[in-house]
Amino acid sequence: MLSGFLTNCCVESTMRSAYERGYEVITLTDCVAGTSEAEHANAITYDYPMFSKPTTSTDFLAALTGALASADASRGY
Repeated sequence: MLSGFLTNCCVESTMRSAYERGYEVITLTDCVAGTSEAEHANAITYDYPMFSKPTTSTDFLAALTGALASADASRGY
């Protein structure tokens, strides 16, 4: 899971490196920022989907919470 500053530079570079090494990359689109709105929007719209699973922090936490609840239910908690 990735977040950070420079949507279209540092975060994207890390994302691509992880993807190339076989990692399943999840990028939190509302937890990244760029130096311009245009570059930020372009990276999220066109580049992120090629190398990661872009999602919001809210959706990520909901999926994580659901997975934990499911695991607890399967153990009888």
